[in-house]
Amino acid sequence: MGGGMVLSQEGTTSSFGKRFREVYSTALLLFCTVLIMAAIFTEQTNLSEVHPALAFVLLVLALIWLSMVEGSQASLVGLPPVNANLFKESHETTYKIMQIINKGDNLDRYLMGRQFLVLALVFVENLCGDPIEGAQVLGMPDAVLAVFLGSGIALFFMTSMFAKISAQVNASRCMLDYVNNWFAVFTLYVSMIIEVSGLLHVCYIVQMFFGWAAGSPIVSKDAPPTKVQRFLFWIRVLVSTAI
Repeated sequence: MGGGMVLSQEGTTSSFGKRFREVYSTALLLFCTVLIMAAIFTEQTNLSEVHPALAFVLLVLALIWLSMVEGSQASLVGLPPVNANLFKESHETTYKIMQIINKGDNLDRYLMGRQFLVLALVFVENLCGDPIEGAQVLGMPDAVLAVFLGSGIALFFMTSMFAKISAQVNASRCMLDYVNNWFAVFTLYVSMIIEVSGLLHVCYIVQMFFGWAAGSPIVSKDAPPTKVQRFLFWIRVLVSTAI
């Protein structure tokens, strides 16, 4: 009886703590969002000086796309060990994506391209939502504006909660469903195209070095490259290094 009462009290305390954190986190997100939107529509961010509507639309689109990029990573990294035939009929688009990902070193290529895509989208978000120096919104005290706008914390919370953490958590629990759409296919191909461009090929040199230093050389899952493929690879490495 006494033990049951202790467990009940612990459960109530834990539930209260969880609800408090949820309310606190939601309130913080709403506050940060209001601050950023106020800065945009009063033309006090870099891109909103061109036009507030342009900054708002691009920010929303960047957040939506970033959520797909982040969620796709959780799905596509988690699904390779799963037999694709198990979801061939129930999740046809996911099956098509995994046929690409499971071929050779395509998972590594996708991860490299998607990382560049993440940085590009965050760059766009900063253009849209990063306030200009001395921005004043909603009559807030300078100290509050300095903490949330001046430091970039407001935009950081928006990005993390809207497009990163929530996307990754949802995708990790619903890996098949998250990428079972053409938006995920589009994101996959954009990531692969970025990798093929060679902009990031210097990363392969870093990968080879760490493999050598760890005594575990990198073993490719692709077929042995032809002389032409090897030549093009090193050309892209040189270009990437120069950049």
